[in-house]
Amino acid sequence: MILFLHIVFLAANLALTLGLVWYVSFRLRVLFGWTRRWPLRIGMGVVFVASGIIMFSGAFFTSPILGMVSIVGGYVFCFIVYLTLVLLVLHTVQLKWRLPGKGTALASLFLALLVTVAGAVQANHFRLNNIEISLNGLREDVVVMHLPDIHIGHHRGKDYLAEIVFTTNRCKPDIVLINGDLVDSNVALHRDVLAPLADFEAPVYFTNGNHEGYVDTERALEIIADHGVRILHNEVVDTHGIYLVGLDYMKPDEQSFDMHPSEDRRTMKDMLPTLSLQDDQPSVLMHHSPVGVPYVAAEGIDLMLAGHTHAGQMFPGTLLASVFFPYIKGLYQVGGTQVFVSQGAGTFGPRLRLGTANGIDLIRLKAKS
Repeated sequence: MILFLHIVFLAANLALTLGLVWYVSFRLRVLFGWTRRWPLRIGMGVVFVASGIIMFSGAFFTSPILGMVSIVGGYVFCFIVYLTLVLLVLHTVQLKWRLPGKGTALASLFLALLVTVAGAVQANHFRLNNIEISLNGLREDVVVMHLPDIHIGHHRGKDYLAEIVFTTNRCKPDIVLINGDLVDSNVALHRDVLAPLADFEAPVYFTNGNHEGYVDTERALEIIADHGVRILHNEVVDTHGIYLVGLDYMKPDEQSFDMHPSEDRRTMKDMLPTLSLQDDQPSVLMHHSPVGVPYVAAEGIDLMLAGHTHAGQMFPGTLLASVFFPYIKGLYQVGGTQVFVSQGAGTFGPRLRLGTANGIDLIRLKAKS
């Protein structure tokens, strides 16, 4: 069943790609009055597919030049996507009102470029979000800085991480939780790049995400630990009046479909009951992806912290994210368990944000009176 779903997913992406290439080349040819069909179709197809491949291959590049090429590829990929959407909108308008052909084509190109640039600018900074969450059984308030999905690599490097550390220290949290996808490229696996991790003034805990699995995982975890970060591998830590649970990135169960499958054969369904949590104080679970929530709730965990979704990162992904994730951003209540999903401190794939924002989350865990 899982294999079938992956085949369907790949087939849907292929069909969408072919449809996009055909439609964009068709509309530009009509609007500009070009007569030759295949040169534009082939050229558009090559550019779109090549930009997508280059963009998603960035994790494997160690050359800064190739890394920059992957970023540019992401911009080109998104430009074509937004060009498609603009052409569709103006095509709909043309069904009722007559618009000049070349003028419409040029306007489409300009608007698609404008949206792409706006998304690129939005992705270059982060916001500080303040959240309050009440927990039963908490004796004293605890301030947590939640930092999933920083994605150090070609998109952002040492300076971006240092800025996050500086902002975090200024907020004076009790603990810092880095909930996966700290790195997303082998170019980040240098001690100097991740050196700002040692400057956190509060204790730091880390759980891995899917992107740590795309690089030299053993080296990544070694460097992270060498900078004073405690890595939690399916274990529980008693700290600041809470039981902090750290799970490796894994599927919720054997039946679930996952676009980013883990090589870990263990599942949340099997792992959670082995942790033997006590109920004399509240429990907080770190898992990179907001999946397996029914299993989390069944174990009586009070709060689950996750990231991974990026809230769809950019339109129209913001509309599609809920198809794959029932919890995509913000705070949810599932039985006796609260689930908080961060939009993420960085970006993956294209370095764009549209309809979302990079964010670091200062979470004040409040003791219920």
